[in-house]
Amino acid sequence: MIRDLSKQVGSKDPDPGTTRDDGQQLQEFVQQLTASQTRIHAFIASLMPGSPDVSDVLQETNLTLWGSRGRYRPGSNFLAWAFSIARYQVLTQQKRDKRNKRLVLSSHLLDLLAEEVPTDESHDAFLRALEGCKSKLTQDQRDLIDARYRPGHSLESLAQRTGRKASALRVALMRIRISLRECIERTLNERPA
Repeated sequence: MIRDLSKQVGSKDPDPGTTRDDGQQLQEFVQQLTASQTRIHAFIASLMPGSPDVSDVLQETNLTLWGSRGRYRPGSNFLAWAFSIARYQVLTQQKRDKRNKRLVLSSHLLDLLAEEVPTDESHDAFLRALEGCKSKLTQDQRDLIDARYRPGHSLESLAQRTGRKASALRVALMRIRISLRECIERTLNERPA
């Protein structure tokens, strides 16, 4: 999606009053935007739990970021800037939802949720530790994690496929979570400061 963003927007100049992009600044902007997609998506999803509009808000956020790329300064906190734009896009979507009589979180609750999302390297370190610890699990354990956390999967359907009881799978999942938490804590504590 990001690779095609410039084609979608065309040759539109950045916001008026900003300087034109030079090649190196544009390259860094695109790298930051591409590398941040998962985090921006997760941030939006945390502000819109269960909403089918998360992908649309991400698209609007990306278009706004692209249109404002002339304001980006290399070396600044790209993620904090992207999150603030995403938050405004969520608010815009909530106004639409309110008009359509959909459940909307209060702006105060939205602010509280937005403040809880880390924008520093600690979250990236946590995700790296999680991936490393997941790779140490057996295939059956990873399948169980996938059944619980991937959309369209459930413990009940896995229980039917494997002939195991859903309650036994829940106990196994709890044990896996404890193991992952301990592994992540060890990994993060071993990391140089």
